[in-house]
Amino acid sequence: MTAGRAGNRLNGYGPNAVITLHPRPLVVVALLAAFLLLPSMATIGMFMDGTIYAAISRNLAEGVGTMWALHFSAGLFPVFREHTPLVFWLQSFFFRLLGDGYLTERVYDLVVMLATAWLMRALWLRLVMVRGLESLAAFWWLPLLLWVLVPKWSWAYRNNVLESTLALFCLLSVLLVVHGLRATDWRKAAMFAGVAAAAALLAFLAKGPVGLFVLAAPVLLVPAFARIGWRRVMTAQVALAAAFALLLAALLAWPDAREMLAFYWQKQVVGRSGVSGADSGMLFELVKKLAPMLLLLAGLRLWVRRDGRPGGWRKAGGPAVAMLAIGLAASLPLVMGDLDSAHYLVPALPFYALGFGLVGAGLLEGAGDRTRPALEARLRMTFKMLAAAAAVVILVVTLGRLGEVRRNEDYHAFLAQVAEATGERVSIGMDSALYDDWYLHAIAQRHHRISLVRDLSNADWRLAPAASTPAAGYRESGIRNEHWALRRRED
Repeated sequence: MTAGRAGNRLNGYGPNAVITLHPRPLVVVALLAAFLLLPSMATIGMFMDGTIYAAISRNLAEGVGTMWALHFSAGLFPVFREHTPLVFWLQSFFFRLLGDGYLTERVYDLVVMLATAWLMRALWLRLVMVRGLESLAAFWWLPLLLWVLVPKWSWAYRNNVLESTLALFCLLSVLLVVHGLRATDWRKAAMFAGVAAAAALLAFLAKGPVGLFVLAAPVLLVPAFARIGWRRVMTAQVALAAAFALLLAALLAWPDAREMLAFYWQKQVVGRSGVSGADSGMLFELVKKLAPMLLLLAGLRLWVRRDGRPGGWRKAGGPAVAMLAIGLAASLPLVMGDLDSAHYLVPALPFYALGFGLVGAGLLEGAGDRTRPALEARLRMTFKMLAAAAAVVILVVTLGRLGEVRRNEDYHAFLAQVAEATGERVSIGMDSALYDDWYLHAIAQRHHRISLVRDLSNADWRLAPAASTPAAGYRESGIRNEHWALRRRED
């Protein structure tokens, strides 16, 4: 077998088809991803929402709350219906298996990230197969590189946001739609439509209607195919929508699910719906997310111009357009909507990475004799030693950060003192002036199982602003900082 080749056969290309591996880029992408993600994952401290989500998942694992009536805290969201429940339910299994350490949600996010990368690879291979672009199969590392280069990539996976799991199910649904459009008989097509609809329903249950762009996948995927009839496309489109509607109807027949989803829909969808076309904030965020991908493509274009045929990307134009169309379908409603958080764009990023990756792969595939041998060459000893050294450094840095608080240090230090004084699994009173500080609620509940209840009567302990005068019947406990003070009921 020639250098750079391995016995990794690509389904659909025939018994003798072999993927040409690119060992060096694969190692570089893996090391880059580990460097960007693992050291920060080892530390304590997350975005407020992710901390709340982890606490809810932990509570569910311990039998506090149910899937359709989630529980965060006695003082805030005793019944949590702000989001659909699937991610909390899935993450609760990790808490049951691994316990309540702060690394449990990190492990969950790492598993989700790896599963998403695997689905991106699977979708890449399927796309190049249906278009007859087997020479591009080995470039599956390129969309992964484009994906991890986006700063929001590492932020999302180290902060336990719901959009990470949403992206996973969106990719799965689109992959199944591609399989269905290639099915040779109606039974297989119907099966893939049903399973793709189930994945779309899981996407909906992960983060609500923002994942329903996948229901347009049959039409959006048309450019990916060299030849496909519109009758087949529309049949697949109708079958996907009908299967989704049937599955959703079956779910809503369950009273607990219906009650929870109705509350969620009224508050989070109807209550927040609107168009904010004059606000360019989310559009600017989208441009920032795509900028690293476009800069890398520009660099490849300049390199190939010196070493090959710069027009080679056109052969992958159809699948690239399909992936970019799906990325736009995922992101444009958010850009136009009344939303203001950049991580809402996370589910669109894998599709943009796949689309731009196909363009880049077309460029590299047309490169000259300097580029292709470098991509396919076996790993030399010097490269192996450098890669091993980099891996060791990343591991040492990661292990050195275990248990280190690198975000909201003042919150963690103060609440650790509070927990030492009050004990865990308790409710303590909270001054109304502090109630809207959700980081206090999040960290107290996630790390100490302490519920902060506003104006709790007859509370043994009370949390108040440090500058305030103790309420009648309370005295200073000695636990305080410049922001907050813990006070104790007088005997």
